[in-house]
Amino acid sequence: MTSAKSSASGKREPQSLSAEQVCERIRSAILRGELKPGAKLTEQDLAAEFEVSRTPVREAIRQLEVERLVSRTPFVGVTVTRLSPEEVIELLDIREVLEGLVARLAAVNMDAAHLQRLKKSLQQLGASAKKGDVAGYLDHALAFRRVLVECCRSATLAEFVLAIENRLRLAGSRTAMLPGRMEAAIREHEALLDAVARHDGEAAERLNRERIQHIRDAVAKSISFSIL
Repeated sequence: MTSAKSSASGKREPQSLSAEQVCERIRSAILRGELKPGAKLTEQDLAAEFEVSRTPVREAIRQLEVERLVSRTPFVGVTVTRLSPEEVIELLDIREVLEGLVARLAAVNMDAAHLQRLKKSLQQLGASAKKGDVAGYLDHALAFRRVLVECCRSATLAEFVLAIENRLRLAGSRTAMLPGRMEAAIREHEALLDAVARHDGEAAERLNRERIQHIRDAVAKSISFSIL
């Protein structure tokens, strides 16, 4: 994480960051994997990193606790949350229901501009899968889902989906690396796109729920091999 800007003379200039800005920087570092599950966070170190007092850091940590991206343990302190396999399965069960509804609403509200964005994301998704580019694949899969969320036109649903999505990102990307998983996902996204393009909300919901069920099954199988 980088905390200070450089002036024309090359000297570092302190930034005045709000608690919200500090929270966003820590959150981004967690979601990008720069801060790994189990990593310890201290107010002193973070305040020094961002060149702020401990007050905005303390407020940021409280918000991240609410989001359950960090956890506070007696005699240990604050650490990046480490999800158990059971928690991952539970979150995927919830995600299945929420994103099924997203797909249904998105199919009803889909317009030409958003449909074009979905097609582009799917093309990029396929290209990344062919190259074995897991990071690119995950980025484009996320972009595909974000377009669907935009089209569902429900701020409340979008908020819940984002909260679950962020927590699941703590589990990493191991299921995408399972043999055949990316290729299967491409076919699932193609079928979903077809249903959405036809404005078939019922089919879109069923297909998106089935897609997430397949992810859940892959995670469940991976647990026995200590992948998560």
